[in-house]
Amino acid sequence: MRTFVAGLALAMGGCGAAPAPPAPPVGVGPGFSMLTYNVNFERYDPATIDAIEAADADLVFLQETTAQWEAGMRARLSARYPFMEFRAHDPDGGMGVLAKVPVTPVSWLPSPVGRFPAWCLTVDSPLGPLRVLHVHLHPPLDERGLISGYFTTGGARRTEMVSHLGCFPDAPDLVVGDFNEEEGDAVELVEARGLRDAASTFPPVRRTWRWDTTFVELEGRPDHVYFGPGLAPRDVEVLETGASDHRPLRVVLQRRAP
Repeated sequence: MRTFVAGLALAMGGCGAAPAPPAPPVGVGPGFSMLTYNVNFERYDPATIDAIEAADADLVFLQETTAQWEAGMRARLSARYPFMEFRAHDPDGGMGVLAKVPVTPVSWLPSPVGRFPAWCLTVDSPLGPLRVLHVHLHPPLDERGLISGYFTTGGARRTEMVSHLGCFPDAPDLVVGDFNEEEGDAVELVEARGLRDAASTFPPVRRTWRWDTTFVELEGRPDHVYFGPGLAPRDVEVLETGASDHRPLRVVLQRRAP
């Protein structure tokens, strides 16, 4: 069992020698920082809010928020983030956005496979207006559990992503959140729309999720910030902090140089 689960963790991280990624695009002008973080609906802990406060990103995307998480965020972070939006989806599909700049919700998108919703928003950023798709895709679980589900649920995530990408007439500037896969059908679909994974432009890529089992610690990289051709990442960091099984992923973006 230990060997098989360890193999699963390796599969989640990819295997073999991957080709070197293309050089990151060159950015110009001011940086704009963002954070994506699955806070874990079952693990309310002020340490997770501490992590968000310390990261001090300009824009924060949260998955698995609850009424308790919303209350805690508003009590602690309203002065820092005057623009807050939350949508509930019990028990574990809630989402939040914390922003230092105006954010406008466009549409709340139910999952076509009955799991977590997605959220389309526009952001009035110093880089210009940004169209953002905030996702939390189908978990790698089926009726037989995690190990089986890792191999059987990729089609569900693709179906969700096909549906969610329809919220804008063309590709969004950003697709962010918990994809529940490092590589797979949903990732390939986003990349086919011309977006790039910020973390992959700054190797080595670090894991953003860990889960202790009786036998071994699983790990993976389900959390992503995908950026469109008008943007360029200046910095990417996985923060080893907070009480969730996920780690915050912080990315600084600039406008792409002409």
